[in-house]
Amino acid sequence: MDKIVYLPRDLQKLPDTKLFSTPHVAFAKYTQTQSGIKQQVYTDMHCLVIVLCGEKIMHTKSGDFVIRANEGLFLQADNYCLSNITALDIGAASDTHQASNPRYEALLLFFDNVSLFEFVSKHKERLHFHSLAQGSEVFHLRDSDMLSTITKSFEFYIQEFREELLPFVSHKFEELFLYLSVQYARVFTSFVQQIMQGFALDSHLAFLYCQKEFDNVAQMAEYAKTDQATFSRKFKQVFGLSPKHWLDERRFEKAKFLLEYSSKNINEICMECGFGSSSWFIERFKNRYHCTPKHYQKSKNLYFA
Repeated sequence: MDKIVYLPRDLQKLPDTKLFSTPHVAFAKYTQTQSGIKQQVYTDMHCLVIVLCGEKIMHTKSGDFVIRANEGLFLQADNYCLSNITALDIGAASDTHQASNPRYEALLLFFDNVSLFEFVSKHKERLHFHSLAQGSEVFHLRDSDMLSTITKSFEFYIQEFREELLPFVSHKFEELFLYLSVQYARVFTSFVQQIMQGFALDSHLAFLYCQKEFDNVAQMAEYAKTDQATFSRKFKQVFGLSPKHWLDERRFEKAKFLLEYSSKNINEICMECGFGSSSWFIERFKNRYHCTPKHYQKSKNLYFA
């Protein structure tokens, strides 16, 4: 038990565990056939553990939480805890045609601040912030029909995962956040507000970073009324990536959209998305998406079919 497991990245090393990850969200199904398994865990991203069958105790600095089947536990990023599987379900096979075996199963959902801020920018009218709110780093989710429905839909994507389903996965995380904002409004909103306050910027700026387009990091720093070095440091603390990396990701997402849904050529898209060099754009696009922009355009866009 001396070795610490870093989630989500160490899940790739575990047998019989499928991990699906994007730059800002990840999800996996974890199975264990032995009880009494204790493991030290560190969460690199915000994590929601939903127990599908069996039972476990999470020992955290906020206290001990017993999570039973169809319940969940939310853990903020950058937290250490001790995970203890205390009980297995008898005959808990997912496939009814398989022999029943006692086991523990959990769905693990991970997300970072970028995905969270994008949700806030879209649904800010729903969230009611309070000046004296104190966020909770850990909170328990009780069994409910809605949580069960969300869980089952994620299980479908684990079984049938394909790259073209990624946009649907983003909507599933949005659905999860909406559920938390309604069912656990006070604690979830306080958690979001605490993260935004940690950014040391006014909350409305966080919304604008998900809505406003910037040409470079200097413009972002100027908008935040701070110097570029301080801005870059604080940005990376909150978002987990540099502002330059964040800008590039937004540009590539816009480029993909234009490649799919516009009649513009590669050079026009390159210029519109703020890439200084078409050769650099083509090379990076190929490294990222494993095909050239032209090939992607021909395979996805009806204008070029």
